[in-house]
Amino acid sequence: MLKGVLLTAILLYISYVFFTAYLLFFLPLSYKQEDSDLHTTSKTQDFANQDHVLLLENGFESGRTRMQIIQEAKTSIDFVSYSVQKGQTSHLFLAALFEAADRGVHVRVLLDGLFHNLHGDLKEVKKAIAVHPNMELRYFEPFRPFKPWSWHNRLHDKLLLVDETYGIIGGRNIGDKYLSEAPPKDYVLDRDVLIYHKDNQSKSSLQEMKAYTNELWNHPFTQVEKKNKSKDQRAGLAFQQDLNDTYQKAKNDHVPFVQPLSQEWKNKAIKAEHVSFLSNPLTRLNKPPTMWKTFTKLASEAESKVYIQTPYAIPTKQMNKYVEMDSTVSWVLLTNSIQQTPNPMAYSGYLSKREALSDSGFTISEYQGPHSIHAKSFVIDDQMSMVGSFNLDARSSFLNTESAVLINSAAFANKLTVEMDKKASKSNPFSKDTSTNDHEHVVKALAIKALSKLSFLWRIFL
Repeated sequence: MLKGVLLTAILLYISYVFFTAYLLFFLPLSYKQEDSDLHTTSKTQDFANQDHVLLLENGFESGRTRMQIIQEAKTSIDFVSYSVQKGQTSHLFLAALFEAADRGVHVRVLLDGLFHNLHGDLKEVKKAIAVHPNMELRYFEPFRPFKPWSWHNRLHDKLLLVDETYGIIGGRNIGDKYLSEAPPKDYVLDRDVLIYHKDNQSKSSLQEMKAYTNELWNHPFTQVEKKNKSKDQRAGLAFQQDLNDTYQKAKNDHVPFVQPLSQEWKNKAIKAEHVSFLSNPLTRLNKPPTMWKTFTKLASEAESKVYIQTPYAIPTKQMNKYVEMDSTVSWVLLTNSIQQTPNPMAYSGYLSKREALSDSGFTISEYQGPHSIHAKSFVIDDQMSMVGSFNLDARSSFLNTESAVLINSAAFANKLTVEMDKKASKSNPFSKDTSTNDHEHVVKALAIKALSKLSFLWRIFL
């Protein structure tokens, strides 16, 4: 009797999850969002802010820049991230946050509630933050078993804000996979932008980023980390000491990752005509596609070229209805090859759409390595650039929290284009008339091609 009741309850729950976490998201979408509501940057600005921008292409240097601005922090640090992953760079980065908190800096850490990855050798971080008077930890959308529709509402932003002076935004999480000087096997090629604002009295995109971070921090979807029990407090204090010892030893050993940058490091930043911050709405289920509509609106105004770099491109019917492609404009897509992708499931979605993308007018280049592409960037007419966490897929358009900066600067667009071209030079052009024989990765390729035939079942979640 009890076994039958339990089995019935399990089946009912599975049916409930199947409907609310899967079928519900296939319902027709309808939005009434006017173009005037879009957070966009036009080619002519009513005003110009005073932001400077620095492209952070090299992962190790991007990590060092993070360490530098944390070391310079005076009042506040906001760290928002999808994931903190394993490696020496993760421990040194966290140690720098604790060292800043020891100096009296208020440190807020906001992580995705499901994929934060504070497990294994990082599991004590939660306890260590909880016992520090100047640090706070919260999670966006932790697991709620009876709200399956919330499982797709992932925090995918990667932001680091220091005082009202510095901000770093892009595609990198924290970990050796992104920041190591000696790239591990799973290393990815990513990209960030440093926003540097000299004058705290004038308008800045950092103010928009701070307001967004505050909204995330105080949102009903965000959960405060619970206070520790006395035994956890001891463990937290012990982990703080371990991090401090690791940090001090790295300094004494002159480990490059923790060494201060030269006094002139920030002088490399370019004065932009204007920088705007862009983000998705903080809603559950299918969000209004604010970021996607903003990009497609800018792209529709292009006069010569739209250049896109993304780990994979998975356009859906709901995304396509916002796209207007001018046949006189060159549309170029740089993405991973089937050999280099570290995400077979997502790549299967791209593979199912690759020929349609080519037929629609895209010139496609597929990166051959080393490592894989993880950066998300757009350049329009060698003037307007977009860099952030936004992938060209339905998940970034309708499900995740995402953010990026729109940069109006020909000089920055040129630097970004040069870096994208370097990846393109190590890529093969896609053509329906040619095929790549890859004997080394034949099993992987066959598996992804098989998945691509079924990808319509999960394409809207990729």
